[in-house]
Amino acid sequence: MKKSAAAKLIGMPWDFASLFNEAIRSLPERAMTKRDYMWASELGKDYTSRYLRMHAHPMSNPINDRSRRKFVMGHVTEWIVGIILTLTGVLKSKQLRGEVTLPGMLRVSGKMDFIAGGDVDWAEAKEKVKEVRSLFALSLDDMPPIIFHAIDRVLFQMEQMFTRVPLKEYIIEVKSCSTFISERLMKSGKPMPDHTLQAFHYTLANDIDSMLIYLCKDDAMCHQFEITKSKPLIKLYTEDVATMTAYFKASGKNYLKNMPPKAPEVEFDAGTFQFLKNSQVAYSNYLTMLYGYKDFDEFKYKWQYKVTAWNRVFKRAVRGDNITPANTVIIKDAINHFPQWDGFVSKAKKAGAFQKPEEGGEDE
Repeated sequence: MKKSAAAKLIGMPWDFASLFNEAIRSLPERAMTKRDYMWASELGKDYTSRYLRMHAHPMSNPINDRSRRKFVMGHVTEWIVGIILTLTGVLKSKQLRGEVTLPGMLRVSGKMDFIAGGDVDWAEAKEKVKEVRSLFALSLDDMPPIIFHAIDRVLFQMEQMFTRVPLKEYIIEVKSCSTFISERLMKSGKPMPDHTLQAFHYTLANDIDSMLIYLCKDDAMCHQFEITKSKPLIKLYTEDVATMTAYFKASGKNYLKNMPPKAPEVEFDAGTFQFLKNSQVAYSNYLTMLYGYKDFDEFKYKWQYKVTAWNRVFKRAVRGDNITPANTVIIKDAINHFPQWDGFVSKAKKAGAFQKPEEGGEDE
């Protein structure tokens, strides 16, 4: 008589994607409370949204799952940079608070990501890398090989260059970005204006120069910008804080009647000579309340093709290409929103923009 085969336990099907996405969706949110100060991360951003958040006005467009995912990836990027700074021995401290209160103005507060530099014991740093590597080798967990490769290469090069010389100390602010922003940084040679003011705030608060680091989520391209004290930046910072202070102090009992003017929905970026959808409007928590759009997709649908057409014809005008009747219609539409069109064309020509086929990528 044949023995019956042992029963095989199949197990219940499960779905990692759903579990992970639910974990992101369930992230706790910071409760809105009325405040008379600004966060450093708000500097350079549109005044109306800032104003409403400071008054703890209910959001018409609360944080959605996409925003949460972007937030999480920003923290992952910061974590990667933090590991490399730590294991190469250059990290001094992290998450220190920096506050600035200019005379007669609102206080600005924030936490910087890292402070790195100074005297480094390279032998100790190499021992720490060995220790961490062996720790991971003995566990079930592991780091991606690229992390240790990056640590080894950075440590080797820094030891070669700075064996007898201390490193300059920097406040390091880390930002993750998309390919679109990465290319914009390369073309303009400048960091994003709001990130510049945020990094400058930490420099002003701690009297240490800042290093603004961007890491592209799509291809790991890294960009770096040094932010130092300068008259132009002090002027920009002071104007931003003074303007927000004036709006907030004039809010009165019925703050909704005295709101700042709304930010434009489309902007012209002088660094890359492009018309761009204003991301601060697109991702505003008050998009419906202030602009009447149901959501980000409706905003994007209105402007995507229009802005793309403007940029295409703008490049033709700058290069001196033949302007067709269809192009003329597009130019008239652009001038309705930007009467400075001819001035933009003139400046782009003087700068030699769009003379190479690869230059002048269009908005995402």
